[in-house]
Amino acid sequence: MIEKAVTQADITWDEKGLPHSVAFDDKYFCELDGYAESLYAFCGGNQLIERFQKFNSETFVIGETGFGTGLNFLSAWQLFEKHAENNSRLHFVSLEKFPMTVNDLQRSLSIWKNLNREAGELVDQYGRICDSHEGQFLNGRITLTIIFDDVLNALDEMKRRSYAIDAWFLDGFAPSKNPEMWSPDVFKRMAAVSHKGTTLATFTCAGHVRRGLQDAGFQMQKASGFGMKRHMLRGRKN
Repeated sequence: MIEKAVTQADITWDEKGLPHSVAFDDKYFCELDGYAESLYAFCGGNQLIERFQKFNSETFVIGETGFGTGLNFLSAWQLFEKHAENNSRLHFVSLEKFPMTVNDLQRSLSIWKNLNREAGELVDQYGRICDSHEGQFLNGRITLTIIFDDVLNALDEMKRRSYAIDAWFLDGFAPSKNPEMWSPDVFKRMAAVSHKGTTLATFTCAGHVRRGLQDAGFQMQKASGFGMKRHMLRGRKN
C-alpha cells in the first residue's frame, strides 16, 4: 500500500489539456511533444535501442527519479518490445512521492494514440500497483516497480533490495522547482546502486546538477537538447 507520508498529486490542466503540478508549479512533460522528448532525452540519451539489441537472456534495469504520468516507462517499453530479444527482460524501477490518481493518469496519457495499448494496460494495473508496488507487462517480460516514498528513502530502499541500475532517467520536475530531487545526497545514493558503465540522461543542464553528478562518480557531458532546449546532460559511471 502507498505509504501514509505520500500525498496524492494535485493536478491542474492547461488550455491544451496538459497536466501541471500545483505543488511544484511545473509541467509534467514538454508542451511541444512529451513523448518525442522522452524518446530523445531519456531513451536516446541512454542509447537504449543499441543496448536492447545486444541483450540476450538478461535483465536490463532502468531507474527513474519521478514516475509522474508513466510516459517514460511506456516509451522504454515500446523500444524494448521492438528491439530486444524475446528472451530478455526489462525491470523499470521508479520512485514517486506524489502519485497521480488513476483518472489523472489516464487523462494524461490519452494524448498519445500511439501509446493506447501500453497506456491502457498501465491504467488497468495502476490501482494494483499502488497497493503492491509492482506490475507485470508483456507476458512477464517487463516488470514495473514503483517505490512510493521520498526520493532519499526510495533510493535507500533500492540499495536494500540490491538493485543494480543499468540506466537512469533523471526526471522529477525542474531543479529550480524541486531542488530535493537534485541534491548531492540523491546523486550519491544513485551512485551506490550503479555500476561501472551505468548511464544517465536528463533534460536539464543546470551547472550544480552536472557538478553534483561528477562528484558522485559520473563522467558528464552536454548534449543537444530537445526542441527549444539548447542542452541536456548525459553521463556514465566511472
